[in-house]
Amino acid sequence: MSHDDELFAHARLVDFTEHLLVLLVDTEGNAELLGEDTMCPIRTAALLRVIAADLLASHPLGPCAPVAEAPTWSRPAEPLLPYAGSLDRDRSLWTDGTGHVWDLSVPWADANGDTWRWHGVLDQVSGAPILRCDQWKGAHTLDVLREGRGPIRPVVGGAA
Repeated sequence: MSHDDELFAHARLVDFTEHLLVLLVDTEGNAELLGEDTMCPIRTAALLRVIAADLLASHPLGPCAPVAEAPTWSRPAEPLLPYAGSLDRDRSLWTDGTGHVWDLSVPWADANGDTWRWHGVLDQVSGAPILRCDQWKGAHTLDVLREGRGPIRPVVGGAA
């Protein structure tokens, strides 16, 4: 199998000019809807209801039967780079390379007032947590977010 064949066996590029709406579900059952800002929310909801109705209609009576096992994806050993920091996944705490501890269970506001949340994903190269913006389709590692959009501050009780 060539390198390209191996890559595309595990990844697929999506052309958003061809696919307006993409639903991603990871191996832990977390869902992410991409492109919802390109369609009317009522149209998106109607489409998802049609999909749900089709799935329900195709299900036989009785409890769910086990399906073929999905390919497993194991998280890399943490930290990926020992000097970059370490993650306490159970407590959602990231200790960066300088020893500063970041609480990833709370949203973080940048200097522009945009809020960022961690969804459990680490960068495959640096090992740093990747945070996604609530206001727009942005994602940055914590270190890039701090450098490029900082200073950042925790959002506690609905206010930064």
